[in-house]
Amino acid sequence: MQRADRISRAVAGFVDLLVILGLARLPDVIGVLSAAGYILIRDGLFDRSSIGKKLINLRVAAADEYAASVTYRESIIRNAPFAVAYLLFLIPYAGWVLCPLVVGVECLAAIGDERGMRIGDLLARTMVVRSLAKAATEPPPDEDAPAAEQDMRLP
Repeated sequence: MQRADRISRAVAGFVDLLVILGLARLPDVIGVLSAAGYILIRDGLFDRSSIGKKLINLRVAAADEYAASVTYRESIIRNAPFAVAYLLFLIPYAGWVLCPLVVGVECLAAIGDERGMRIGDLLARTMVVRSLAKAATEPPPDEDAPAAEQDMRLP
């Protein structure tokens, strides 16, 4: 597993932020709950990738080699600090200071950790890795196979 670099994670996080802002624009309580719900379960969606991670070709994996695959439980644990930050942001004045503080602590933890794990990753025992490309997972065509079985498309 190749660990994801910080720039890719930041771009994926920005795409997810755009999705969260769109959900938060829904009327009344529906917007708040849908945005908070997406924040919590986003890494359990789409084969352990949020929308942003899926676009950037990243996924969440267990930090331990022998651990089971990442589920919604780990997604909720690893994204709980961001959900708390979002809910704090809804409090006028004090929340506008506390929210960036929580997000800043998460970012500083990821920068300071040698494996790039933020506090949520440490709690859930997860890490963000590059997804394997489809081309890399498909076996190459067998050269000994008859020509009729191989792809015979013209260029």
